Amino acid sequence: MQRLTDRLSRRFGADRDRGASAVLVGLLLVPLLGFAAIAVDIAAMHADRQMLQTGADAAALAVAQDCARGECGDSAATASDLATANDPFGGPAEATITRLDTDAGIVTVRTDSSREHFFAQVVGFDDAADLAAAATARWGVPARGAGVLPYVLSYCELIWQAGASPVYEDGVLVGVEFPEDPQAVTFEFTKTSDSSCTGPSGNVLPGGFGWLTASAGCTGPTVEAGGWVPSAPGESPPNGCSPSDFNALRGETVLIPVFDVSNEAGGANGEYRILGFAAFTLLEYEFTGQYVSPGGRNLCRNAGLDPQARCLQGTFERFVDASGDYELDPDGPQLGVGAVELTLTEN
Repeated sequence: MQRLTDRLSRRFGADRDRGASAVLVGLLLVPLLGFAAIAVDIAAMHADRQMLQTGADAAALAVAQDCARGECGDSAATASDLATANDPFGGPAEATITRLDTDAGIVTVRTDSSREHFFAQVVGFDDAADLAAAATARWGVPARGAGVLPYVLSYCELIWQAGASPVYEDGVLVGVEFPEDPQAVTFEFTKTSDSSCTGPSGNVLPGGFGWLTASAGCTGPTVEAGGWVPSAPGESPPNGCSPSDFNALRGETVLIPVFDVSNEAGGANGEYRILGFAAFTLLEYEFTGQYVSPGGRNLCRNAGLDPQARCLQGTFERFVDASGDYELDPDGPQLGVGAVELTLTEN
């Protein structure tokens, strides 16, 4: 009899425990689901906001690029197109230009959208949340940075050989203008160019052939518009360069420093005053020794130039750089190159 009592006691006691656990789970299930729902919705909102930010960044950069080319155009339509292309809900996204200052070279774009909550409304939150992002971009001309090649070119040679036209304001040279439809040109370094840009030596500087001291491999030194940079003497590319460095740049658009004035010192004491940067798409080259591109053999001779010359072939481009490698100046010399960058958005 005692054994039967013990069995019944254990059975019904266990049943009572199981019932209590079920009640406890039921009570906790609602807040647990609520927290899970909020976590899911918050994660979704975060992802959507990131997409909105990407759209704002793209829109601001697109407007800045247009303005850097001197063609701001329909900025609102440009911003809307880029925001919609990055809209997490498939668009059309709402994009608003909250600032556009063409004198300062700055634009701010705000993107807005909303996300419906899938779960959070079950536990009393609003059905949807408003989302917004903003981005600011600047544009101007590259005023400080390193040329991709350790080479500097005279603006006079640009006019003489590349078909560019000088631009003056109040009698002061403020840049050069390239044709809208760039054609490939083969141009000589100084010494043999037979231009009016050099002195009796044939070089702008005695012993200076347009090379600059290389830094970080075969990269040019950091130069600044209005600043002076020393010449690297000699007709061969400077130490640190190899034929593969130049061959890797074939077909690439690179920024080349352009100078307007040089001093009269010779050799390593020579200096160039930087006017700005020009964009050049390198096609072929023929320098000295092994520095000849695959299609550059007899490049100078085939172009009707001095067979002993050193030549570059390519196109001078109207170009907008978005690398962020150059400091910008909204009022710098115009050499056909613009530059844009994202910057902090002021609240």
